[in-house]
Amino acid sequence: MTHYESQTAQTRSKVEAPEQNLHQNRKQLTIMGFPWPFYLAFLVVIIAAIFLNVMPVNIVSGMAIAMIIGGALKYIGDSIPVFNTFGGGSLLCIVVPALIVFTGLFPQEFADLADSFYNELGFSELVVTGLIVGSILGMNRKLLVSVGARFFFPIIAGVVTAFLVGALMGLITGFGVGRAVMLVVGPVMGGGMAAGAVPMSEIFASASGGDAGSFLEQIAPAVIVANVVCIVVAGILNGIGKTVKAKSFSGEGRMMRKGDFDYSKASDEAPLTIKDITVGLVLSITIYMVGEILSSLIPGLHAYVWIIVVAAVLKIFNLLPEHLNLGAEQWYNFISHAWIPAVLVSISAGMVDFDAIVEIASDPRYLLIVVVTVIVAAAAAGGAGMLVGFYFVESSISGGLGMADMGGSGDVAVLSAAGRLELMPFLQIASRLGGAMMLIILSIMAPFLL
Repeated sequence: MTHYESQTAQTRSKVEAPEQNLHQNRKQLTIMGFPWPFYLAFLVVIIAAIFLNVMPVNIVSGMAIAMIIGGALKYIGDSIPVFNTFGGGSLLCIVVPALIVFTGLFPQEFADLADSFYNELGFSELVVTGLIVGSILGMNRKLLVSVGARFFFPIIAGVVTAFLVGALMGLITGFGVGRAVMLVVGPVMGGGMAAGAVPMSEIFASASGGDAGSFLEQIAPAVIVANVVCIVVAGILNGIGKTVKAKSFSGEGRMMRKGDFDYSKASDEAPLTIKDITVGLVLSITIYMVGEILSSLIPGLHAYVWIIVVAAVLKIFNLLPEHLNLGAEQWYNFISHAWIPAVLVSISAGMVDFDAIVEIASDPRYLLIVVVTVIVAAAAAGGAGMLVGFYFVESSISGGLGMADMGGSGDVAVLSAAGRLELMPFLQIASRLGGAMMLIILSIMAPFLL
């Protein structure tokens, strides 16, 4: 270290020490990086603007209500003991705004602004495209090539079994084969809400000529209930894994019975930079336009399907420099951190009829099909995984529950309940690529079953 560097380091430590001590003394709670009194003031301003009806219908107003209310709900839900293990923050973001609109606690303009912000102003396309492109390009290619093909066997086994059993349950209960497959099993296995149920509802609307909001009301309860069931099943599998002595049953967090693989991602080591976010944004919106062009040329497939295909080709054939893949992944990370609560609030307030959700979710046939779907998917994924060299418990959690939980927050909750956080890369494959695969499958099936 040079004399200049030594002096600089000493000066920095003298400056930072009082700040660190002051921070430690205050021990203030923070919400989205802000000390809670500041955030509470922001929330008061937003609520006042809603009741005074002074918010113009534009992207700034929409972002304000969605991000600030979403941040507050996410913080509250994630701070409640026990409830936070079930993805409490995300659940509050999904349920509370719809309940507020349903009870009339906020004026109707709140719901109208949320709906316009998410749909008419294009926030939906920006977020969903960023999640799809970033999730695929951000995958570890070596892991994808070496383990991915093998890992898709339990994923496909879980999906096929879930579809078959779900169709049978729909037939037996009188719920309907088409309704069971498209409105229950598909959403459950679709990879969550923002990157799963939302584009799925748009695909269904495009295929049937219906309304995306109406479809979302029908499929959102399946995603929410399935997430809770996944967490419970994960805890049960963890307990059973500690008692069953068969060598191939539980790997205590190790996926492969043989071999050693690197599960790291580029963004695990790289700091988030403005340059990376800019690269990811430009790359994702360009791929979005490619998807729209291909969709116009081949109208049978939704633009989101083409976005998935283009991103997958770019990743599998290694057509992009690594710094561009990193940018896409960092853009994904930014959206996940900053905008997912805003997405859920916008969907809940603007597109979800709480009364309709209660009516749908109160149907015992609907709930039964959701629970059975999760259980059979987990069992089939576990059994198929054993055939290709995985442990049953780890394959069941990764290939089955990873497909059926609520995406990112669901992955964390499931792995926390299972005591296997080291499986996160596999659940990311299930949620990201498995969820993308479900969108393609359902877009093909939609014209025939809806």
